[in-house]
Amino acid sequence: MKKVIGIIICLVIVIVFCFAVTAFNSSEQKDKVSEPSTLTPNTSESIEPTGTYVEKRGVFTYNDQKIQYLLIFPAEYTQTTNRWPLILFLHGRSSCGQDLNLVKNYGPPWFAERNTDFPFVVLAPQCAEGEDWLNKPDSLTALLDDVYKTYRIDQDRVYLTGTSLGGNGTWCLAGQHPEYFAAIAPLASQPIIPNSWNKQLIAMPVWAFHGEKDSIHPLKNDEAMINALRMQGGTPRFTILPDQGHYIAGVYKNHEIYDWFLTNTRQQ
Repeated sequence: MKKVIGIIICLVIVIVFCFAVTAFNSSEQKDKVSEPSTLTPNTSESIEPTGTYVEKRGVFTYNDQKIQYLLIFPAEYTQTTNRWPLILFLHGRSSCGQDLNLVKNYGPPWFAERNTDFPFVVLAPQCAEGEDWLNKPDSLTALLDDVYKTYRIDQDRVYLTGTSLGGNGTWCLAGQHPEYFAAIAPLASQPIIPNSWNKQLIAMPVWAFHGEKDSIHPLKNDEAMINALRMQGGTPRFTILPDQGHYIAGVYKNHEIYDWFLTNTRQQ
């Protein structure tokens, strides 16, 4: 009888031990499966390293108004952790609408996609048909703030430029929010001389371009703005293009304007 009891006790001990080992192994496997999720890298940029430029498209809403926009990143952006200078480009009237491909017809977006060593991120919003950049200064700065949250932008090297309708928008946006920009370059514009001047705009580096024979936005209007700015103590550069009319977007095909941008940083 004692032998039978002893055998039963041994069997119970063996069964309990087996259950314990099985439970331990199951728990260990669960722990191992859960490990990778805690190690998964997280980035809001969603840009994979590449050997060419990266184009991103988006829609930004501000005060119930939507602006669609194009972002172009140089290949080197995807291969570094640096913060990059940015050009905000405001297109002219011919690129208004709902087709974002229109904003790549000329200007910094066109240049960025054809020059692998282009050292800027380009932000090119699109103005809807019948609208005007003059009514969007707050929307544009809100868009900039949104881009800053997601991408590696050097906020001390943000530059503003535009031609025709976009040239007017450049003067307007810089006049209302000069704190955002290190330098501006309006082309073929017809600016409105402000009644009161922002000191940051007066001190800002400006390089304006205008065609000598512009019949759409007469040269005299841009000259008046430049002279008024100089009277306030500003030191803008002003290039008059001999024998050229209103369409002077070829300026953007020259490295000189981009080299000049990089000589300027935002004044605090």
